Amino acid sequence: MIALYRVFPYLATAAADEPGGALYRPPQGGGRLDNPSAYSLLYLSDAESGAIAEAFGRFPEWTAGMLGESPSLPGSVRAIARYRLPAESRVCNLDDPQRLLALGLRPSDVVSRDYAHTRAWALRLYRQGAWIGIRWWSYYDPRWASFGLWKTGSLKVTDVTRLSLSHPALLEAGNTIARRVIL
Repeated sequence: MIALYRVFPYLATAAADEPGGALYRPPQGGGRLDNPSAYSLLYLSDAESGAIAEAFGRFPEWTAGMLGESPSLPGSVRAIARYRLPAESRVCNLDDPQRLLALGLRPSDVVSRDYAHTRAWALRLYRQGAWIGIRWWSYYDPRWASFGLWKTGSLKVTDVTRLSLSHPALLEAGNTIARRVIL
């Protein structure tokens, strides 16, 4: 099994695939691999701290305010979900040099901030029909892997925990990517 994590606005009363649920896919169009006319993605990380860095890394200081209610989802709180993905799941690993070579991609293609370019190769991989999603290294720390899954049927939610500024993974993420956590 592969453990994966995601930070999201959580509502305890929501079904898993509804807004506030751990499997809900919010409207897309601004992410690295987004192609909403063809598929929707669930973005995850292989580390709790990686998921937190991806969610809050753009903020130079981390405060209690960022963990509160999402403006688009009244009553929500920020939480981190843990998932299980079967190890045999067909995820295209873009951290594998041989896979990159076979796909005609370079590492710079994967990490490019030119999202029109990254979305084009993501759509090409989706159309191959061989994968349930893509794995690549995190922008914030290459030890963390990021995942974008367009097929989530084999993904199981195992735990949802409300985030706090004292959560060990939040403190680890803040330390790793040099963010000030204001308790």
